[in-house]
Amino acid sequence: MSHAFAKDSRACAACVSWGGERVLSDDSTLVRVARHGVEGECRTASSQDYRKVTKGYHTCAAWAPLPMLKKHGGRLGHAPVTAAASVPRAVVTPVAAAVKASTAAAVAVLEAEPPPPCRADPLDVDQTPQVRVLYTHWLRLRRKRAIPLATEIDTAQVRETVPRICLMEPTADGSDFVYKSCGRALQRRLSMRPTTRRVTECHPEQAAQRWLGDLRACLDSGEPRCLMVRDDPMLPGIRFVELLLPLADVEGGRATRVLAYRHVPGG
Repeated sequence: MSHAFAKDSRACAACVSWGGERVLSDDSTLVRVARHGVEGECRTASSQDYRKVTKGYHTCAAWAPLPMLKKHGGRLGHAPVTAAASVPRAVVTPVAAAVKASTAAAVAVLEAEPPPPCRADPLDVDQTPQVRVLYTHWLRLRRKRAIPLATEIDTAQVRETVPRICLMEPTADGSDFVYKSCGRALQRRLSMRPTTRRVTECHPEQAAQRWLGDLRACLDSGEPRCLMVRDDPMLPGIRFVELLLPLADVEGGRATRVLAYRHVPGG
């Protein structure tokens, strides 16, 4: 018997990186599968189920909706109504107070401990589906020359990635990088508008130093870098995929800029 999952169900069947068989409904608000327990491979590198076979109804913290579902209202943060909503207020209040007290105690412990260091582990870019669209576009341009030109990047061909990309340029002394442009999805994660600002102005120290090191490595080598980033203060407790692509300003020149793409769960 066929089954349908809602656009904000957080089910694997509605996730952008799930490999099972499915079809969208005519109004792009539902995903239809052959049966409730249909299986498919998880292709989200930031998920604990990466490369594992999961059921269509399975969920995880790295879930992100299919583009057409998102366009028609699919989103993160969906909270289904449960039986707890019908519990009388007099019963809920003591429980809420206890939860609040335990949360405050946990926060106090966390504040006393230093945050884990931000780090990034290399990924095989050819085996990372989250960056495939932008990486494939960069490879096509690379066939013409050793390093593609910044002016050759055609945002119309990589439209889905534009909100998550930024163009980075090193400062004159090479000690920092400046945001030359920044997509809206990335801007929402920062406390300020980053364009024309330095990395050290926009990010906490340990995250800034980690990112500057990877940006310099990409620029110096002239080769793309794909990374799994962990414990970044911008997204505490969440892993995300990062792609760094070198670009040149003149024909046959060395890399002078880096096009950075961050695939963050939920956009």
